[in-house]
Amino acid sequence: MLSHILKLIWKKKKSNFLMMLEIFVSFLILFAVWSLSVYTYRNYANPTGLSVDRVWTVYLNFNTENDTLRQQYRELVSRHLKSVPEVEHYSFTSSNMPFGFSSSNGEFSYEGKAVLSEVMFVGDDYPAVMGMSFGPGRWFQPNDTIGGIVPIVITQCLATALFGNEEPVGKIIKEEESTKKVVGVAPYFRHKSSYQSVGNCAFQPLSKWDTDLLLKVSASATADFEARLARSIEQLGKDWTVEVQHMDDMRDTQDNTIEIPILILFVICAFLVFNVGLGMFGVLFQNISRRKGEIGLRRAIGATERQIQFYFIGETVVIAGFGLVLGVFFAVQLPLLRVFDVAAGVYLWGIALALVSVLLISVLCAFYPSMQAARIYPAEALHEE
Repeated sequence: MLSHILKLIWKKKKSNFLMMLEIFVSFLILFAVWSLSVYTYRNYANPTGLSVDRVWTVYLNFNTENDTLRQQYRELVSRHLKSVPEVEHYSFTSSNMPFGFSSSNGEFSYEGKAVLSEVMFVGDDYPAVMGMSFGPGRWFQPNDTIGGIVPIVITQCLATALFGNEEPVGKIIKEEESTKKVVGVAPYFRHKSSYQSVGNCAFQPLSKWDTDLLLKVSASATADFEARLARSIEQLGKDWTVEVQHMDDMRDTQDNTIEIPILILFVICAFLVFNVGLGMFGVLFQNISRRKGEIGLRRAIGATERQIQFYFIGETVVIAGFGLVLGVFFAVQLPLLRVFDVAAGVYLWGIALALVSVLLISVLCAFYPSMQAARIYPAEALHEE
């Protein structure tokens, strides 16, 4: 039966080639969509390594460029926050805080390997504010800075990139301006969005110009308390400005910048695939109307309705198979060439899901036309001939 189908396909190679081309394009579209979906889901499913529940971001502007004054004002704010019962934990931080729109990168070198990483300057209470967990090691403490060595905490991703399978805690990273010592490792810290891939991040003690603030507030903190807190901090200095944002809202904003373009892409791809399906549906209906004599002859020599239906579905699947083979050939180049630095498993899942989707669309498009073909009576078909 397969050889017979191949002969018929070859006889109508021009029209079938157009259908194969549609299948090929549909496969590439679905491959891109499914690969993106798998990649996004994998990132979303990974632990974030932090918690934004009841975390507030406070942007402080002391209206001074004097480093000594900025440090004095920071101490003044710290003493004030210790007296506020609704504030459970607080930490000053650099401007590239989680889910903000600021980023600061630095390069770490170890034994000839140079790795780029996000670098955050934070306070001692930062893990309590962000609900961070640790693998080996601990968070840095004030006495870790004795001797001019800068203590740092790094993510497991950065530790693997720098040290491989070696124990990261205690490693010394020598740089031109400073010497850094790894005192702890955080398994995860995905701070840019819920869909961020696992990346490199390093935490260092505060510098003199870091004045933004993160608060972990109690469950009893209300909008009224938020307004009172902002006013009380502003009153500590002259011409200070304070802006408070909730970190869960900041996370949602960052997520929307990723979700909305992906949703638009899905809608466009669905529209394109739908049009391809309609085209296939129309072509199959046209083929059946032109092949009534063939169908009538098959019925006359004993073919059942189910056999006729399976025949046309099988013919459609075989035509789709040629387009899929070409599509898979191009798709497998991405994991082989490591395009976009994405894990090969993402592409393989994309290929598998695209194959299933295209075959399912092909069968669905062929089901009703093949059912109509199976219902043609031999006498009626042969009479028209």
